[in-house]
Amino acid sequence: MVSDDLPQPVRLDAPIASVVIHPRGARIIRRGRVRLPVPVGDGSAGAGVRVELDGLPWELAPDSVRVGGRGPGRVLGVDVVARTHPEPADTAGADLATRRLALAAELSTIADEDDAEQARRGFLDIATRTAAAALARSWASTPAAAEGLATAEDLLAARIGEVHTRRRALAERRADLERRLAALDRTIEARQAPRVPDTRTVVVNLDLDAGDKAGRKAADEGVEVELEVTYLVPTAGWRAGYDARLEGERVTLTWFALIAQRSGEDWPDTADLVLSTARPAAHAELPELTPQFVDLSQPPPPPPPAAAPTPAMFAAGGPPQGLSRGRSKAKQVKVLRTAVADEPEIDFAGSATYRPPRQVAIPADGDRHRLTVAVIEFGATLDHLTVPRISPDAYLRATITNTSPHTLLPGKVSIFHGGDFAGSGTIGTVPPGAEVELHLGVDDRVRVERELVHRATGRRVVGGNRRIEAGYRIEVTNHTPRPVRTVVRDQIPVSRHESVTVRDFQARPEPDERTDVGLLSWTLALDPGATGRVEFSFRLEHPRGMELTGWRD
Repeated sequence: MVSDDLPQPVRLDAPIASVVIHPRGARIIRRGRVRLPVPVGDGSAGAGVRVELDGLPWELAPDSVRVGGRGPGRVLGVDVVARTHPEPADTAGADLATRRLALAAELSTIADEDDAEQARRGFLDIATRTAAAALARSWASTPAAAEGLATAEDLLAARIGEVHTRRRALAERRADLERRLAALDRTIEARQAPRVPDTRTVVVNLDLDAGDKAGRKAADEGVEVELEVTYLVPTAGWRAGYDARLEGERVTLTWFALIAQRSGEDWPDTADLVLSTARPAAHAELPELTPQFVDLSQPPPPPPPAAAPTPAMFAAGGPPQGLSRGRSKAKQVKVLRTAVADEPEIDFAGSATYRPPRQVAIPADGDRHRLTVAVIEFGATLDHLTVPRISPDAYLRATITNTSPHTLLPGKVSIFHGGDFAGSGTIGTVPPGAEVELHLGVDDRVRVERELVHRATGRRVVGGNRRIEAGYRIEVTNHTPRPVRTVVRDQIPVSRHESVTVRDFQARPEPDERTDVGLLSWTLALDPGATGRVEFSFRLEHPRGMELTGWRD
């Protein structure tokens, strides 16, 4: 805490000079110059001075505050003090509040009077029904008694009319009071002063040293020092985004930053804005083939005998831990996969900084503000990818090499093919010299058909094995006005059991790539209007009487 014995503090005016924005958090740098008095006595030129920088946001991390500077002195200590601001006293609004209480009390009185009139009306209704019954009986006995009851009924009707008159008057008074109360509430709301937010103040204790020769002059004029105060605010951050536009065989990539902050202070456009990041990792998804393993069907193992419940289990309120643990684990895995699919996880290790070509003001409104980092042009290699076993579509791809000096960061990319929006996706970290694929969506001008042309199950058993023969034909037709290069991917089954074999694989043309897990790949170069064909077949053998798993046409 700051001692009360110290002299009065000197206020430091230090505007925001620089902002370093991290993916999560931002470092604020303030600089300011201040002239400080140096009292000189008994030959000593050093003196303790207290400098305060107030009005800092409440959101700053107190442990992150650092102070440096230039001038004749040194920093002895730094303290961060909380400044809470109570609601301002509004003496001018006291009369309005008193008037509002009076109006509210008058409304309550009217409500009480109206309740009394309703009770009186209820009593008169009961009396009227009683008089009507007595009048009917009197007509049957003597006409004189009937005339007296008729007079009493007229009196009750007059009293009921008076009740209605008083209730109408009360309703008019209530409506007038409600209008006056609403107008008074609007006046009070308009007069309410906005609440001054709580802030923090950085208190710097300095030990000044003006020197022996200049001591007297410094005592008269003071010394000037420059202080730099830095601190972190956690309620800020940025992420990368891209617009990729394909024109012919050139891709223009606009890299921008989406910045948001709720630090409690606006960042001016005069501040030096720096984007700081680290090496992230993300992924994008395309149709991918997985190995097709075939195996012999095995009967499921019998379930283990359930343990007899014990009193401790009932006391715990649940089944045995072994059973609930398995279900809980499966549920956790599902949740983790969903989180990864919604937003790629970024692992920051290392750092890099970027200075945008144009500075902008970032208000503390929590909205995302877009700031262009760079505009880069790349040459692109175009081709099509099709996986007809999964989908009959042909996907247009643009493969670019990062020839810029920038390391592209993970982020969402909006892709435009000419003037048309082709879709969106994500890219991972792309260092200089690395390649990245941009997926431009389905190209309907490239038609793909996959057909099962041969399927036979041998009835004869050779050596105790049964045979399955299958043959496929894939045709790709180019309906575009220019030559295209199409990559076709398919697969054959792979055995996981020594008794199951895949034999006699044949293909025309031979695949460009065949992996150990049965994945096949062909590359077809097609002129406009041309059709390319791929054919392949194989034979699958398995023991008689055993059912296959994992096999599908």
